[in-house]
Amino acid sequence: MNIGNNIRQLRQRNGLTQEQVAERLGVSYQAVSKWENNANTPDIVLLPEIAELFGVSIDALFSDRIEEYSPLHALMKDDGVIRVVQMRGTKLLKVSPLLSPDEPPIEIAFPHNCNDRTQYFKVEVYGHVIADGSINGDVVCHQSIQCGTINGDVKNAGEIRVHELNGQKIVCDRIADCCKLHANTVECGGSIQAEHLTCEQIVYRKDS
Repeated sequence: MNIGNNIRQLRQRNGLTQEQVAERLGVSYQAVSKWENNANTPDIVLLPEIAELFGVSIDALFSDRIEEYSPLHALMKDDGVIRVVQMRGTKLLKVSPLLSPDEPPIEIAFPHNCNDRTQYFKVEVYGHVIADGSINGDVVCHQSIQCGTINGDVKNAGEIRVHELNGQKIVCDRIADCCKLHANTVECGGSIQAEHLTCEQIVYRKDS
């Protein structure tokens, strides 16, 4: 079993000390040391937390070739979704609500005819999105969206600035600017600024 060696490699790859890993997992640094020296193994209930800490799957913790795993492996799913990420070297850039030169937005040019319903795709973006034209498909964005038209469901962690939004369910922190909004359900944590709004149900999240 390679879990001890793998934990050591993943810890070093992420620039963490044994003490820092122990603190985040709620165990002693001696326990982490014993794992890495293969004197003991982590409790099974800790495996999901360890995997999440290092950005890998639980299966990766037991891999014979952990050096081949990267943070991207945690995002890999065979579900047909187009995932857009930013990396610096081999490290996946963390998503921040603030734009800066170190964390620029992701600019995407979708096909110009994608809103004629002949093309449909699901997109998940780990960052801010500035899209050229329209998106015909469901969108999951882990920060803000600026786009012409979205024809699909939206789940967004930041604010939305879009000319026209047509979907069944919209989940966001704030709709900052929208000329035409049509949805069955809008679940929002803040304000909704829409010139023309058609919606059966609007829910303001209490956790925001």
